[in-house]
Amino acid sequence: MWFLETARELRSRGIEVDLVAQPDSELRRRAESAGVPCASIPIRFDGAPWTLWKLTRHFRRKRPTTIIANLTKDLKAASVAARLAGVPRVYATRESDFPWKDNFYYRWYLNRLATGVLVNSEATRRTTLQSAPWLDPARVHLLYKGIDTRRFRPGNSAGKAVVGFVGQLIERKGLRTLMAAWELLEAEWPGLAPRLRLAGQGPLDQALEDWRKRLHAPERVELCGFVENVAEFYHSCGLLVLPSSSEGFGLAAAEAAACGLPVIAGRASSLPEIVEHRHSGLLVEPGDARQWAAAIASLLNDPEGARALGRTGAEIVRRRFDREASLHELMRLTGGPVPSARKDIL
Repeated sequence: MWFLETARELRSRGIEVDLVAQPDSELRRRAESAGVPCASIPIRFDGAPWTLWKLTRHFRRKRPTTIIANLTKDLKAASVAARLAGVPRVYATRESDFPWKDNFYYRWYLNRLATGVLVNSEATRRTTLQSAPWLDPARVHLLYKGIDTRRFRPGNSAGKAVVGFVGQLIERKGLRTLMAAWELLEAEWPGLAPRLRLAGQGPLDQALEDWRKRLHAPERVELCGFVENVAEFYHSCGLLVLPSSSEGFGLAAAEAAACGLPVIAGRASSLPEIVEHRHSGLLVEPGDARQWAAAIASLLNDPEGARALGRTGAEIVRRRFDREASLHELMRLTGGPVPSARKDIL
């Protein structure tokens, strides 16, 4: 989503942007629907000569000034092709705060072929540099995932007894902790009658459905699947929970805060960069179901206090994570916009 939305925004500013995506990818389908040029080039095997040939030919035809590679395998192919095609700048992106592998290949690609690394949080930057001491800190650039505050803005959701979750339904999102916390809410606060709405897809789909059926009040839990209009989803909730043990940026936390929701987040990774404890939301230790149940109950039982946290959170997002500032930094890193000659490939 970031690649597509960023491409659309830069193109609206007169900068030529093309995408390169896997033939069967959601990115390619959405790019075509949005009218964003997208080349279909499979990148599946490291060092595959046919991939390098296709990318090199594509880059020579398009003559980009900057290439931004999403995954490490994308960097391995695109950085070599970029150098063969004479592209002056190549950036790798780092989307999670997992440590980087320390081996010869990573050192070679990142030190010799990449211009730099774009990280999405201070937490990701710290982990990147700790796991790769051979990487020059000056070449690791913080680029927050900017929030479109025109789209994500406060509505009339504050104070609703509806708890929301947005994200992949995977283990590191802390969903089992959330399930255990919700069972405690059912047992200890039966009169509270909150609802839980979860938006997302993933390997835990069936586990969540089985769990929901076992609850005393399964009708209070809604598994919404993939949600296209996520801003509307946030407006249907009174608060957001993100019990993750690890995040890259914590996009859902920032989007929900922009919508005026108080956010309860795990005290992990980048989430404390977005959620200020008892100022714009609450930070809770990942994995502690009782703490999570108590935090959720505290906001549901204090709607006025929750609204105050939400107002502060929206202001923090506008000040720190606005998309215009993120786009400005991206354009600075890639050489500044020159509409008459500038061409970038993301």
